[in-house]
Amino acid sequence: MKLVTAFKHLFIPHDKNDYKPHFFRELSVAIILFGSMFLLGASFGSSFLIHKTVEGASIAADVLIDLTNEDRIAFNEAPLIKNKKLDEAAALKGQDMSNKGYFAHTSPEGITPWYWFKQAKYDFLYAGENLAINFTEAQDVENAWLNSPAHRANLLSVKFHEIGIATVEGIYNNNPTIFVVQMFGTPAVAETALTEDTNKVKEVSETTQNKKDTELATNGEVKGETSVDSGLIPVLSTDTLEIVKNEHGMEMKIITSTPVETYSTWYGRLLFGGSRYIEMVYKILIFIIALALITMILVEIRKQHPRHILYGVALLLVLTAFVYINHGFF
Repeated sequence: MKLVTAFKHLFIPHDKNDYKPHFFRELSVAIILFGSMFLLGASFGSSFLIHKTVEGASIAADVLIDLTNEDRIAFNEAPLIKNKKLDEAAALKGQDMSNKGYFAHTSPEGITPWYWFKQAKYDFLYAGENLAINFTEAQDVENAWLNSPAHRANLLSVKFHEIGIATVEGIYNNNPTIFVVQMFGTPAVAETALTEDTNKVKEVSETTQNKKDTELATNGEVKGETSVDSGLIPVLSTDTLEIVKNEHGMEMKIITSTPVETYSTWYGRLLFGGSRYIEMVYKILIFIIALALITMILVEIRKQHPRHILYGVALLLVLTAFVYINHGFF
């Protein structure tokens, strides 16, 4: 009963609240306004941390690794292990794209992805690369990769055992953006150790896919491609993708009951998706304000208070502007 009475005082104009719902009184309006401004500041802060700091880039990479492993587990594949050398190779590739303003697996000078593996001193048995650009949310990047045959082949490949990811801010086509580089690999030095334990590995085959990479209906863009380096043998080839192995390599899938390591934290995911969650709060507030405003206008129409109606309209305009700023800039 008390809850119903409080709701009535808050939203419904009647004689007990002088036909002025408390939701549109000066104190409530000020709380909503300053709270919304605080949320906008929090969105800016999380965006700055993720995009402008080393710690933020590490958080973003860890979130993406966990999302990749969640998808692999969902498809009954072994999760990948984070490798610092692959992180370094991904960061070097991302920085090169940022410095030179290109988005491709091969640089304008003809440098292939394998160059960055070598720079990071990662000697691989298998290797692969996924790229993404113009995304702001980790889940959007992961969904785009899954929806593309070439990237999906990399994400779920049984041949890869390790992963490294880097996010690098830069300029592409005269617009600021975030380059996302995802490197996959199986170290060549691990081959002997893996094949000796027949209880943990088994041979698998993979059918060559001859499908063109699909264009995604999204503002972001992804590329998933690897090319054959000298002394390597292709094992999977499409128009936009090749996975390679050394001539002495085996195709293996690790079978293990080892607990899956989680690299990201709950607050890391919250920070990476901060602007999205804040936009959801704004939209909920806009819906509540619009509904309360309509109720105030229609109920006891003869005793309307123009000033409080103006407060409601002003809040709607301000929150709509905040949604635009949050979505467009952060």
